[in-house]
Amino acid sequence: MHEVEHILSTDQFGRDELLALFEQADEMEKILEVGGEDVLHGKIMATLFFEPSTRTRFSFESAMLRLGGRVISNADMANTSSLKKQETLEDTGRTVSQMADVIVMRHPDAGSVAKLASFCDVPVINGGDGPSDHPTQGLLDLYTIWKEKGSLDGLTVGMVGDLKFGRVVHSQCKLLKEFDVKFIFVSPKGLEVPAEIAEELADAGCEIELSENLEEIIEKMDVISMTRVQEERFEDKSDYEKYAGAYVLDESLMKKAKNDAIVIHPLPRVDEISPEVDEDPRAKYFEQPKNGVAVRMALLKKLLIGENDNL
Repeated sequence: MHEVEHILSTDQFGRDELLALFEQADEMEKILEVGGEDVLHGKIMATLFFEPSTRTRFSFESAMLRLGGRVISNADMANTSSLKKQETLEDTGRTVSQMADVIVMRHPDAGSVAKLASFCDVPVINGGDGPSDHPTQGLLDLYTIWKEKGSLDGLTVGMVGDLKFGRVVHSQCKLLKEFDVKFIFVSPKGLEVPAEIAEELADAGCEIELSENLEEIIEKMDVISMTRVQEERFEDKSDYEKYAGAYVLDESLMKKAKNDAIVIHPLPRVDEISPEVDEDPRAKYFEQPKNGVAVRMALLKKLLIGENDNL
């Protein structure tokens, strides 16, 4: 099997690679404005999703189509694929990689995407694996911040909500540590950011502040990164209900935030951002999906035709 490049982890991206990617994504936005281009004509992407998804799957499929490629898709691999016939991930990878030029996969178990990738001879992109990592979501979040703030250095980034199971938070942290960023973690007891991630940030020289009170600390944040409490990560529903609604970003809290702060969220939201915030010009979470298409276009172009060697 020949050597192929996969995108499996946020750990693959250093500062220079990130900045190069953002510049390329900015170019992709210009291509989006004119309806796309055909540089990936003849290429096929397979999306294998073992967990529900709207934004990630549609974003990847839109990115591929905008670049002139084609898509074969299974949004319910757990129930409608040959895994119901006890086919292994290894054999699924071997098989699908003979039909497609690139694979995007989401799975509830950490490490599953990398496992499949090890048996594929085409690039595999991690579309989220359990509570572990969601590299492309982290990339589009940073791209959104970079676009809005002009830089990632010198910012105070607040992360609010489920910091234990939130794979988006974990991805954001691993990417942001490449820059001069202060972190403020706001979470209820029991959903704190994992110790290994906090240690990784400390080792990178990042300043960290912990709080349980969003109202008291929101005024310090340049970026307010909200997350939902994910019911699917709790084995006991009563544990989920204990944390649900712990933080709700509403108009009164936004009045305490900086005038130039921005609010991001991977979506879907439940009740952690009040709909009244949607009209606030600082709310960027409905702009993030378009940013995600641009970032994923840049990644697909890099993987499939090898442009931009800095990525």
